Amino acid sequence: MTGNILNSEAMRALAAQLLGDELVILPVRHHSPACALHVRRLIAQRRPSCVLVEGPRSFTPLIPMLAHADARAPLAIYTYSVQRATDADGEEQRRAAYYPFCDYSPELVALREAQRLAIPARFIDLDFTEQSVLEAFDGSAEAGSLLDERHYQRSGYLQALAQNLGCRDHEELWEHLFETSAPDLTLEAHVGQLVAYCHLARLDSSDAALAAEGCLQREAEMAWHIREALTQRVPGDGPVLAVMGGFHAVVMPALLDQAGPRPARPKVRVTDAASALIRYSFDRLDRLNGYAAGMTSPAWHQRLWEQHQRLEAAGLGGVARLRREVVLTVLLDIAEELRARHAFPLPMPALGAAYEQALRLANLRGRPAPVRDDVMDAIVSCFIKGDADADGMLVRSVARRILSGQALGTVPAGVERPPLVKDFELRARRQRLKIDASEPRKLLLDIYRRPEHRVTSRLLHALS
Repeated sequence: MTGNILNSEAMRALAAQLLGDELVILPVRHHSPACALHVRRLIAQRRPSCVLVEGPRSFTPLIPMLAHADARAPLAIYTYSVQRATDADGEEQRRAAYYPFCDYSPELVALREAQRLAIPARFIDLDFTEQSVLEAFDGSAEAGSLLDERHYQRSGYLQALAQNLGCRDHEELWEHLFETSAPDLTLEAHVGQLVAYCHLARLDSSDAALAAEGCLQREAEMAWHIREALTQRVPGDGPVLAVMGGFHAVVMPALLDQAGPRPARPKVRVTDAASALIRYSFDRLDRLNGYAAGMTSPAWHQRLWEQHQRLEAAGLGGVARLRREVVLTVLLDIAEELRARHAFPLPMPALGAAYEQALRLANLRGRPAPVRDDVMDAIVSCFIKGDADADGMLVRSVARRILSGQALGTVPAGVERPPLVKDFELRARRQRLKIDASEPRKLLLDIYRRPEHRVTSRLLHALS
Protein backbone atom coordinates (compact mmCIF):
# COMPACT_ATOMS: atom_id res chain seq x y z
CA MET A 1 0.00 0.00 0.00
CA THR A 2 1.50 3.30 -1.08
CA GLY A 3 0.32 6.57 0.46
CA ASN A 4 -3.45 6.77 0.37
CA ILE A 5 -3.88 4.50 -2.65
CA LEU A 6 -6.57 1.90 -2.04
CA ASN A 7 -6.61 -1.29 -4.10
CA SER A 8 -7.73 -4.88 -3.63
CA GLU A 9 -4.22 -6.33 -3.52
CA ALA A 10 -3.09 -3.90 -0.83
CA MET A 11 -6.20 -4.55 1.26
CA ARG A 12 -5.76 -8.33 1.04
CA ALA A 13 -2.12 -7.96 2.09
CA LEU A 14 -3.10 -5.80 5.07
CA ALA A 15 -5.83 -8.24 6.11
CA ALA A 16 -3.30 -11.09 5.97
CA GLN A 17 -0.96 -9.11 8.25
CA LEU A 18 -3.74 -8.77 10.81
CA LEU A 19 -4.39 -12.54 10.89
CA GLY A 20 -0.93 -13.87 11.69
CA ASP A 21 0.17 -17.04 13.47
CA GLU A 22 1.62 -15.26 16.52
CA LEU A 23 -0.59 -12.16 16.51
CA VAL A 24 -4.18 -11.60 15.46
CA ILE A 25 -5.44 -8.03 15.38
CA LEU A 26 -9.17 -8.33 14.91
CA PRO A 27 -10.79 -5.12 13.63
CA VAL A 28 -14.33 -4.60 14.94
CA ARG A 29 -17.10 -2.10 15.01
CA HIS A 30 -18.39 -1.50 18.50
CA HIS A 31 -21.77 -3.18 19.15
CA SER A 32 -21.71 -5.16 15.91
CA PRO A 33 -23.19 -8.69 16.05
CA ALA A 34 -21.26 -9.56 12.87
CA CYS A 35 -17.93 -8.68 14.49
CA ALA A 36 -18.91 -10.35 17.77
CA LEU A 37 -19.69 -13.56 15.90
CA HIS A 38 -16.23 -13.68 14.32
CA VAL A 39 -14.55 -12.85 17.65
CA ARG A 40 -16.22 -15.86 19.23
CA ARG A 41 -15.41 -18.13 16.29
CA LEU A 42 -11.76 -17.06 16.24
CA ILE A 43 -11.26 -17.67 19.97
CA ALA A 44 -12.81 -21.13 19.64
CA GLN A 45 -10.61 -22.01 16.66
CA ARG A 46 -7.28 -20.44 17.61
CA ARG A 47 -7.37 -20.46 21.47
CA PRO A 48 -5.26 -17.30 21.94
CA SER A 49 -2.62 -17.07 24.65
CA CYS A 50 -3.98 -13.71 25.82
CA VAL A 51 -6.73 -11.28 24.88
CA LEU A 52 -6.10 -7.54 24.60
CA VAL A 53 -9.03 -5.14 24.27
CA GLU A 54 -9.23 -1.48 23.32
CA GLY A 55 -10.16 0.44 26.46
CA PRO A 56 -8.54 2.34 29.35
CA ARG A 57 -5.91 0.29 31.20
CA SER A 58 -7.49 1.03 34.58
CA PHE A 59 -10.59 -0.96 33.55
CA THR A 60 -8.69 -4.27 33.74
CA PRO A 61 -9.58 -5.00 37.42
CA LEU A 62 -13.27 -4.78 36.46
CA ILE A 63 -13.05 -7.63 33.91
CA PRO A 64 -13.97 -10.46 36.35
CA MET A 65 -17.20 -8.71 37.31
CA LEU A 66 -17.93 -7.57 33.75
CA ALA A 67 -17.61 -11.15 32.48
CA HIS A 68 -19.25 -12.71 35.56
CA ALA A 69 -21.92 -15.35 34.94
CA ASP A 70 -24.47 -13.27 36.88
CA ALA A 71 -23.79 -10.06 34.94
CA ARG A 72 -26.61 -9.22 32.55
CA ALA A 73 -26.03 -6.77 29.70
CA PRO A 74 -26.48 -3.97 28.82
CA LEU A 75 -23.80 -2.74 31.20
CA ALA A 76 -21.32 0.10 31.16
CA ILE A 77 -18.14 1.16 32.86
CA TYR A 78 -18.59 4.70 34.10
CA THR A 79 -15.41 6.68 34.61
CA TYR A 80 -14.66 10.24 35.65
CA SER A 81 -11.75 12.49 36.47
CA VAL A 82 -11.28 15.89 38.07
CA GLN A 83 -8.25 17.82 36.87
CA ARG A 84 -6.69 20.63 38.85
CA ALA A 85 -6.95 24.15 37.48
CA THR A 86 -3.95 25.27 35.46
CA ASP A 87 -3.82 28.63 37.24
CA ALA A 88 -4.97 30.20 40.48
CA ASP A 89 -8.10 31.74 38.96
CA GLY A 90 -9.08 28.72 36.87
CA GLU A 91 -11.73 26.11 37.62
CA GLU A 92 -11.36 22.37 37.94
CA GLN A 93 -12.21 20.39 34.82
CA ARG A 94 -14.65 17.59 35.51
CA ARG A 95 -14.81 14.97 32.74
CA ALA A 96 -16.84 11.77 32.59
CA ALA A 97 -17.52 9.02 30.05
CA TYR A 98 -19.25 5.69 29.56
CA TYR A 99 -17.92 2.49 27.99
CA PRO A 100 -21.12 0.52 27.25
CA PHE A 101 -21.44 -3.21 26.56
CA CYS A 102 -24.27 -5.37 25.26
CA ASP A 103 -24.36 -9.11 24.59
CA TYR A 104 -23.23 -8.61 21.00
CA SER A 105 -20.42 -6.16 21.74
CA PRO A 106 -17.25 -7.76 20.31
CA GLU A 107 -15.23 -6.55 23.30
CA LEU A 108 -17.58 -8.16 25.83
CA VAL A 109 -17.75 -11.39 23.82
CA ALA A 110 -13.94 -11.50 23.81
CA LEU A 111 -13.74 -10.92 27.57
CA ARG A 112 -16.45 -13.48 28.35
CA GLU A 113 -14.78 -16.14 26.21
CA ALA A 114 -11.40 -15.35 27.76
CA GLN A 115 -12.82 -15.74 31.26
CA ARG A 116 -14.61 -18.98 30.31
CA LEU A 117 -11.40 -20.47 28.89
CA ALA A 118 -9.12 -19.04 31.63
CA ILE A 119 -7.22 -16.89 29.12
CA PRO A 120 -5.54 -13.75 30.52
CA ALA A 121 -7.25 -10.57 29.36
CA ARG A 122 -6.62 -6.87 29.82
CA PHE A 123 -7.39 -3.42 28.43
CA ILE A 124 -4.55 -1.63 26.63
CA ASP A 125 -5.57 1.94 25.84
CA LEU A 126 -4.58 5.18 27.54
CA ASP A 127 -6.45 5.81 30.76
CA PHE A 128 -9.40 8.16 30.67
CA THR A 129 -7.45 10.79 32.62
CA GLU A 130 -4.73 10.69 29.95
CA GLN A 131 -7.22 10.82 27.10
CA SER A 132 -8.89 13.81 28.76
CA VAL A 133 -5.62 15.73 28.68
CA LEU A 134 -5.20 15.07 24.97
CA GLU A 135 -8.72 16.05 23.90
CA ALA A 136 -9.90 19.64 23.89
CA PHE A 137 -12.31 20.38 26.74
CA ASP A 138 -15.54 22.05 25.62
CA GLY A 139 -16.75 22.83 29.12
CA SER A 140 -19.65 20.39 28.89
CA ALA A 141 -20.72 18.56 32.03
CA GLU A 142 -22.32 15.76 30.00
CA ALA A 143 -20.67 12.36 30.10
CA GLY A 144 -19.52 11.27 26.65
CA SER A 145 -18.66 7.93 25.10
CA LEU A 146 -15.31 6.15 24.99
CA LEU A 147 -16.46 4.36 21.82
CA ASP A 148 -16.97 7.35 19.58
CA GLU A 149 -17.39 6.42 15.90
CA ARG A 150 -17.65 9.88 14.40
CA HIS A 151 -14.92 9.02 11.87
CA TYR A 152 -17.24 6.59 10.12
CA GLN A 153 -20.19 8.97 10.21
CA ARG A 154 -18.30 11.93 8.76
CA SER A 155 -16.32 10.01 6.12
CA GLY A 156 -16.97 11.42 2.66
CA TYR A 157 -15.83 8.16 1.07
CA LEU A 158 -18.32 6.10 3.07
CA GLN A 159 -21.08 8.62 2.35
CA ALA A 160 -20.36 8.26 -1.36
CA LEU A 161 -20.35 4.47 -1.03
CA ALA A 162 -23.71 4.57 0.75
CA GLN A 163 -25.15 6.73 -1.99
CA ASN A 164 -23.85 4.42 -4.72
CA LEU A 165 -25.37 1.39 -2.99
CA GLY A 166 -28.71 3.10 -2.36
CA CYS A 167 -28.27 3.28 1.42
CA ARG A 168 -29.59 6.30 3.29
CA ASP A 169 -26.95 6.56 5.99
CA HIS A 170 -23.96 4.91 7.63
CA GLU A 171 -26.13 2.54 9.68
CA GLU A 172 -27.95 1.10 6.68
CA LEU A 173 -24.65 0.84 4.79
CA TRP A 174 -23.04 -1.11 7.63
CA GLU A 175 -25.92 -3.55 7.98
CA HIS A 176 -26.11 -3.95 4.20
CA LEU A 177 -22.41 -4.75 3.84
CA PHE A 178 -21.62 -6.67 7.03
CA GLU A 179 -24.50 -7.79 9.23
CA THR A 180 -26.48 -9.56 6.52
CA SER A 181 -23.56 -11.67 5.32
CA ALA A 182 -21.41 -12.28 8.42
CA PRO A 183 -22.64 -15.78 9.43
CA ASP A 184 -21.89 -17.16 5.96
CA LEU A 185 -18.43 -15.53 5.54
CA THR A 186 -15.04 -16.91 6.50
CA LEU A 187 -12.99 -14.87 8.96
CA GLU A 188 -10.55 -13.95 6.20
CA ALA A 189 -13.30 -12.67 3.91
CA HIS A 190 -14.95 -10.71 6.73
CA VAL A 191 -11.68 -9.06 7.82
CA GLY A 192 -10.75 -8.29 4.22
CA GLN A 193 -13.98 -6.36 3.67
CA LEU A 194 -13.73 -4.62 7.04
CA VAL A 195 -10.14 -3.52 6.37
CA ALA A 196 -11.18 -1.82 3.13
CA TYR A 197 -14.14 -0.18 4.88
CA CYS A 198 -12.04 1.19 7.76
CA HIS A 199 -9.25 2.32 5.44
CA LEU A 200 -11.78 4.34 3.47
CA ALA A 201 -12.92 6.02 6.66
CA ARG A 202 -9.34 6.83 7.64
CA LEU A 203 -8.54 8.51 4.32
CA ASP A 204 -10.65 11.50 5.38
CA SER A 205 -8.54 12.21 8.49
CA SER A 206 -5.16 13.94 8.42
CA ASP A 207 -2.44 13.06 10.91
CA ALA A 208 -2.72 16.56 12.36
CA ALA A 209 -6.44 16.10 13.02
CA LEU A 210 -5.93 12.64 14.51
CA ALA A 211 -3.14 13.95 16.76
CA ALA A 212 -5.38 16.78 17.95
CA GLU A 213 -8.03 14.22 18.92
CA GLY A 214 -5.50 12.08 20.79
CA CYS A 215 -6.02 9.23 18.32
CA LEU A 216 -2.35 8.81 17.33
CA GLN A 217 -1.17 8.83 20.93
CA ARG A 218 -3.74 6.17 21.86
CA GLU A 219 -2.69 3.99 18.95
CA ALA A 220 0.99 4.26 19.93
CA GLU A 221 0.09 3.15 23.47
CA MET A 222 -1.92 0.16 22.24
CA ALA A 223 0.85 -0.86 19.85
CA TRP A 224 3.34 -0.86 22.75
CA HIS A 225 1.08 -3.15 24.81
CA ILE A 226 0.76 -5.53 21.87
CA ARG A 227 4.55 -5.69 21.50
CA GLU A 228 4.87 -6.40 25.23
CA ALA A 229 2.33 -9.23 24.99
CA LEU A 230 4.28 -10.73 22.08
CA THR A 231 7.51 -10.74 24.09
CA GLN A 232 5.72 -12.57 26.93
CA ARG A 233 4.13 -15.16 24.63
CA VAL A 234 5.56 -18.67 24.98
CA PRO A 235 6.44 -20.33 21.64
CA GLY A 236 3.85 -22.94 20.77
CA ASP A 237 1.05 -21.16 22.58
CA GLY A 238 -1.88 -19.64 20.76
CA PRO A 239 -1.59 -16.19 19.20
CA VAL A 240 -1.93 -12.90 21.00
CA LEU A 241 -5.40 -11.58 20.16
CA ALA A 242 -6.03 -7.82 20.07
CA VAL A 243 -9.66 -6.73 19.65
CA MET A 244 -9.95 -3.08 18.68
CA GLY A 245 -11.89 -0.67 16.54
CA GLY A 246 -11.17 -1.14 12.86
CA PHE A 247 -10.21 2.51 12.52
CA HIS A 248 -7.18 1.80 14.76
CA ALA A 249 -6.53 -1.77 13.66
CA VAL A 250 -5.66 -0.90 10.05
CA VAL A 251 -2.55 1.06 11.15
CA MET A 252 -1.33 -1.40 13.79
CA PRO A 253 1.00 -3.46 11.51
CA ALA A 254 2.90 -0.31 10.54
CA LEU A 255 3.10 0.83 14.17
CA LEU A 256 4.29 -2.56 15.38
CA ASP A 257 7.23 -2.38 12.97
CA GLN A 258 8.41 0.75 14.77
CA ALA A 259 9.99 -0.94 17.77
CA GLY A 260 11.10 1.35 20.56
CA PRO A 261 10.47 2.41 24.16
CA ARG A 262 7.01 3.03 25.50
CA PRO A 263 5.68 6.32 24.13
CA ALA A 264 5.48 9.21 26.56
CA ARG A 265 2.07 9.44 28.19
CA PRO A 266 0.33 12.73 28.91
CA LYS A 267 1.05 14.26 32.29
CA VAL A 268 -2.11 14.52 34.33
CA ARG A 269 -3.02 16.83 37.20
CA VAL A 270 -5.86 14.80 38.65
CA THR A 271 -7.35 15.42 42.09
CA ASP A 272 -9.99 12.68 41.83
CA ALA A 273 -10.70 9.79 39.47
CA ALA A 274 -12.58 6.49 39.60
CA SER A 275 -14.34 3.89 37.49
CA ALA A 276 -17.27 1.61 38.25
CA LEU A 277 -19.36 -1.08 36.57
CA ILE A 278 -22.98 0.06 36.34
CA ARG A 279 -26.26 -0.97 34.79
CA TYR A 280 -27.05 0.45 31.38
CA SER A 281 -30.12 0.38 29.15
CA PHE A 282 -31.00 -0.13 25.50
CA ASP A 283 -32.67 3.24 25.15
CA ARG A 284 -29.41 4.94 26.15
CA LEU A 285 -27.46 2.68 23.84
CA ASP A 286 -29.60 3.54 20.83
CA ARG A 287 -27.82 5.90 18.46
CA LEU A 288 -31.10 7.74 17.91
CA ASN A 289 -30.84 8.95 21.50
CA GLY A 290 -27.53 10.64 20.85
CA TYR A 291 -24.98 7.94 21.66
CA ALA A 292 -22.24 8.36 19.08
CA ALA A 293 -21.10 4.73 19.03
CA GLY A 294 -24.45 3.00 19.25
CA MET A 295 -25.97 0.73 16.66
CA THR A 296 -29.43 2.00 15.80
CA SER A 297 -32.19 -0.13 17.38
CA PRO A 298 -30.21 -2.33 19.82
CA ALA A 299 -33.19 -4.64 20.49
CA TRP A 300 -33.28 -5.47 16.76
CA HIS A 301 -29.63 -6.54 16.85
CA GLN A 302 -30.18 -8.36 20.16
CA ARG A 303 -32.95 -10.44 18.57
CA LEU A 304 -30.70 -11.30 15.64
CA TRP A 305 -27.85 -12.24 17.98
CA GLU A 306 -30.04 -14.47 20.16
CA GLN A 307 -31.72 -16.12 17.18
CA HIS A 308 -28.32 -16.93 15.72
CA GLN A 309 -27.30 -18.62 18.99
CA ARG A 310 -30.45 -20.73 18.93
CA LEU A 311 -30.12 -21.77 15.29
CA GLU A 312 -26.40 -22.50 15.71
CA ALA A 313 -27.07 -24.66 18.76
CA ALA A 314 -29.69 -26.58 16.76
CA GLY A 315 -27.31 -27.10 13.87
CA LEU A 316 -29.30 -24.79 11.63
CA GLY A 317 -28.00 -21.73 9.82
CA GLY A 318 -28.44 -19.38 6.95
CA VAL A 319 -28.74 -15.61 7.02
CA ALA A 320 -32.01 -15.60 5.12
CA ARG A 321 -33.80 -17.94 7.52
CA LEU A 322 -32.46 -16.18 10.59
CA ARG A 323 -33.58 -12.73 9.49
CA ARG A 324 -36.93 -13.85 8.12
CA GLU A 325 -37.82 -15.28 11.52
CA VAL A 326 -36.73 -12.15 13.36
CA VAL A 327 -38.61 -9.89 10.92
CA LEU A 328 -41.81 -11.83 11.48
CA THR A 329 -41.39 -11.77 15.27
CA VAL A 330 -40.77 -8.01 15.26
CA LEU A 331 -43.83 -7.32 13.10
CA LEU A 332 -46.00 -9.48 15.37
CA ASP A 333 -44.77 -7.66 18.49
CA ILE A 334 -45.42 -4.25 16.94
CA ALA A 335 -48.91 -5.33 15.86
CA GLU A 336 -49.66 -6.72 19.33
CA GLU A 337 -48.70 -3.47 21.06
CA LEU A 338 -50.67 -1.36 18.58
CA ARG A 339 -53.78 -3.48 19.11
CA ALA A 340 -53.56 -4.14 22.85
CA ARG A 341 -52.25 -0.84 24.21
CA HIS A 342 -53.50 1.64 21.63
CA ALA A 343 -56.61 -0.05 20.20
CA PHE A 344 -55.15 0.47 16.74
CA PRO A 345 -57.17 -1.43 14.10
CA LEU A 346 -54.48 -3.40 12.31
CA PRO A 347 -55.92 -6.23 10.16
CA MET A 348 -54.04 -9.46 9.58
CA PRO A 349 -53.71 -8.84 5.82
CA ALA A 350 -51.73 -5.66 6.58
CA LEU A 351 -49.38 -7.68 8.78
CA GLY A 352 -48.87 -10.26 6.06
CA ALA A 353 -48.33 -7.55 3.46
CA ALA A 354 -45.65 -5.89 5.63
CA TYR A 355 -43.76 -9.16 5.99
CA GLU A 356 -43.91 -9.80 2.26
CA GLN A 357 -42.84 -6.27 1.44
CA ALA A 358 -39.83 -6.42 3.79
CA LEU A 359 -38.62 -9.54 1.97
CA ARG A 360 -39.21 -8.03 -1.46
CA LEU A 361 -37.49 -4.76 -0.53
CA ALA A 362 -34.41 -6.67 0.59
CA ASN A 363 -34.36 -8.57 -2.70
CA LEU A 364 -34.84 -5.36 -4.69
CA ARG A 365 -31.96 -3.72 -2.84
CA GLY A 366 -29.57 -6.60 -3.43
CA ARG A 367 -29.58 -8.06 0.09
CA PRO A 368 -29.81 -11.70 1.11
CA ALA A 369 -32.30 -10.76 3.82
CA PRO A 370 -34.02 -7.66 5.27
CA VAL A 371 -32.20 -5.05 7.33
CA ARG A 372 -33.82 -2.71 9.85
CA ASP A 373 -34.60 -0.06 7.22
CA ASP A 374 -36.45 -2.61 5.08
CA VAL A 375 -38.64 -3.46 8.06
CA MET A 376 -39.36 0.20 8.84
CA ASP A 377 -40.18 0.93 5.18
CA ALA A 378 -42.58 -2.02 5.11
CA ILE A 379 -44.27 -0.84 8.32
CA VAL A 380 -44.75 2.68 6.97
CA SER A 381 -46.16 1.33 3.69
CA CYS A 382 -48.52 -1.29 5.09
CA PHE A 383 -49.51 -0.18 8.62
CA ILE A 384 -50.18 3.51 7.98
CA LYS A 385 -53.15 5.00 6.18
CA GLY A 386 -52.48 8.61 5.23
CA ASP A 387 -49.46 10.81 5.86
CA ALA A 388 -46.53 8.88 7.36
CA ASP A 389 -45.43 11.76 9.63
CA ALA A 390 -48.84 12.93 10.85
CA ASP A 391 -51.20 9.96 10.70
CA GLY A 392 -48.40 7.50 11.23
CA MET A 393 -46.80 9.08 14.29
CA LEU A 394 -48.15 6.41 16.67
CA VAL A 395 -47.14 3.50 14.43
CA ARG A 396 -43.64 4.86 13.89
CA SER A 397 -43.22 5.56 17.60
CA VAL A 398 -44.26 2.04 18.61
CA ALA A 399 -42.06 0.47 15.91
CA ARG A 400 -39.00 2.43 17.02
CA ARG A 401 -39.64 1.57 20.67
CA ILE A 402 -39.89 -2.16 19.88
CA LEU A 403 -36.75 -2.03 17.75
CA SER A 404 -34.88 0.01 20.35
CA GLY A 405 -35.96 -2.05 23.36
CA GLN A 406 -36.21 -1.33 27.07
CA ALA A 407 -33.71 -3.86 28.44
CA LEU A 408 -31.88 -2.87 31.61
CA GLY A 409 -28.72 -4.64 32.71
CA THR A 410 -27.85 -6.20 36.07
CA VAL A 411 -24.49 -6.08 37.80
CA PRO A 412 -23.39 -9.15 39.79
CA ALA A 413 -23.31 -9.20 43.57
CA GLY A 414 -20.12 -7.83 45.03
CA VAL A 415 -19.60 -5.01 42.53
CA GLU A 416 -18.31 -1.89 44.19
CA ARG A 417 -20.89 0.86 44.43
CA PRO A 418 -20.71 3.55 41.74
CA PRO A 419 -19.11 6.89 42.69
CA LEU A 420 -22.46 8.70 42.62
CA VAL A 421 -23.99 6.28 45.14
CA LYS A 422 -20.97 6.48 47.43
CA ASP A 423 -21.09 10.27 47.24
CA PHE A 424 -24.77 10.28 48.23
CA GLU A 425 -24.15 7.92 51.16
CA LEU A 426 -21.32 10.14 52.39
CA ARG A 427 -23.50 13.25 52.20
CA ALA A 428 -26.47 11.46 53.81
CA ARG A 429 -24.38 10.29 56.78
CA ARG A 430 -22.97 13.78 57.14
CA GLN A 431 -26.54 15.09 57.48
CA ARG A 432 -27.48 12.21 59.84
CA LEU A 433 -30.06 10.81 57.44
CA LYS A 434 -31.19 7.21 57.98
CA ILE A 435 -31.10 5.60 54.54
CA ASP A 436 -31.12 1.91 55.50
CA ALA A 437 -34.73 1.71 56.66
CA SER A 438 -37.20 -0.16 54.42
CA GLU A 439 -40.19 2.09 55.20
CA PRO A 440 -40.63 5.65 53.87
CA ARG A 441 -39.91 8.36 56.45
CA LYS A 442 -40.90 11.99 56.73
CA LEU A 443 -38.35 14.64 57.53
CA LEU A 444 -39.24 18.01 59.03
CA LEU A 445 -36.74 20.75 58.20
CA ASP A 446 -36.47 24.25 59.61
CA ILE A 447 -34.54 25.77 56.70
CA TYR A 448 -34.85 29.37 57.96
CA ARG A 449 -33.33 28.85 61.39
CA ARG A 450 -30.94 25.93 61.00
CA PRO A 451 -28.14 26.07 58.40
CA GLU A 452 -27.61 22.29 58.47
CA HIS A 453 -31.27 21.82 57.51
CA ARG A 454 -30.73 23.99 54.47
CA VAL A 455 -27.89 21.68 53.41
CA THR A 456 -30.19 18.67 53.87
CA SER A 457 -32.92 20.37 51.86
CA ARG A 458 -30.54 21.04 48.99
CA LEU A 459 -29.43 17.39 49.06
CA LEU A 460 -33.02 16.13 48.87
CA HIS A 461 -33.86 18.53 46.05
CA ALA A 462 -30.78 17.34 44.18
CA LEU A 463 -31.98 13.74 44.52
CA SER A 464 -35.36 14.59 43.02
